Amino acid sequence: MSEQTRDPMEHFDDGRMRQERLERAQSGLRTHGLAAALLFDPNNVRYAGSIGVAVVENLHVPSRWLLLPADGVPILWEYEDAFHLAEDRYVGEVRRAPGWTFFGSGTNSADNAKVFALEIADALREFGLKGERLGVDRTSAVAFLALQECGLVVADAQGAIEEARAIKTEDELRLLRRNADACDRAVLAMRERIKPGITENELWGGYMGDALAAGAEYAETRLLASGPRTNPWMQEASDRVVEPGDLVAMDTDLVGADGYLTDYSRTYLCGDVRPTAEQRHLYQVAYDFVHESMGTIRPGASFRELGEELAGRMPARYRQQHYPFIAHGSGLADEWPAIKFDNHHDGEVCAGMSLSVEAYVGAVGGQHGVKLEEQIIVTDGGAEVISRAPHEERLLG
Repeated sequence: MSEQTRDPMEHFDDGRMRQERLERAQSGLRTHGLAAALLFDPNNVRYAGSIGVAVVENLHVPSRWLLLPADGVPILWEYEDAFHLAEDRYVGEVRRAPGWTFFGSGTNSADNAKVFALEIADALREFGLKGERLGVDRTSAVAFLALQECGLVVADAQGAIEEARAIKTEDELRLLRRNADACDRAVLAMRERIKPGITENELWGGYMGDALAAGAEYAETRLLASGPRTNPWMQEASDRVVEPGDLVAMDTDLVGADGYLTDYSRTYLCGDVRPTAEQRHLYQVAYDFVHESMGTIRPGASFRELGEELAGRMPARYRQQHYPFIAHGSGLADEWPAIKFDNHHDGEVCAGMSLSVEAYVGAVGGQHGVKLEEQIIVTDGGAEVISRAPHEERLLG
């Protein structure tokens, strides 16, 4: 079997991936001078610990968290009704999470948060880390204040964890390839449905139905627009009926099986029609920008220098509505790093990163806009493109 056609899940080892992710997260804490981190972001908890139930709800109602020491075995606090699941999914110690959100505690929220904070303080003493810096990725104000009232020295942990997540293990890369393959099939099926008379919601619903049937978990957005709604970008699917000659643009933003994101964009032409000169021009500009940008993204390249160089390649008439990111990390979600048009930051591209490289091209007040994006894995030999859904050949060349 050739390298191009080899099963992307060949030799996948879930236990090895979990151990390597944990080691990377703990190394990140040590690099940032943190003795431990208290993680609430479901993707961070999943990365260093295990997945839980109700991932989307957990984004706004924290019900499980992980105390990650820089050395040692983390402790997972799990939502009480899902405790039996955690025992099967997590090899470390699991404790029942005391509820403290206003959703469940109401006017008892502050008192319940004190119970939570005292448990964290006790656990830090068990680790021998009393008085050490505790990183926190994010939490509600009532919990943060309770931690401070317990005398804990609280710092930011998000940078340490995101830097760890940015370079993927071999098993993570296999999951990314597998999920991209499944997403490609869903996009291709959606493309076949693009016919006059179908609505944007029907297109999005078909795409998500196919993706969920293949094991996907959810989509981070529902960006799909047609015709005049393609300019400006960031329009979500609506009940608009697609007409002949419309451009249909979409962003996959698909969290697939095992939580790994496939994030790329395609723009297609509806109906058996000839594209307009403007449509072809916009598409070619976007296609060239994305593919020329991919050629510059290589190990050792500076985020700041890439942003400054590539931003200048976007034609002036399209800069006012440019997409803010030229490239960004794609792993358990949209994640660090980001190569941007402005407000550049330090850091460099490394082999093992998975990046989504993108462009939106549409003039202010224009009739059309084109969104294109590819997802790549950075290798020592260049970019490996894992987004393989076809482009609209009628708009190229």
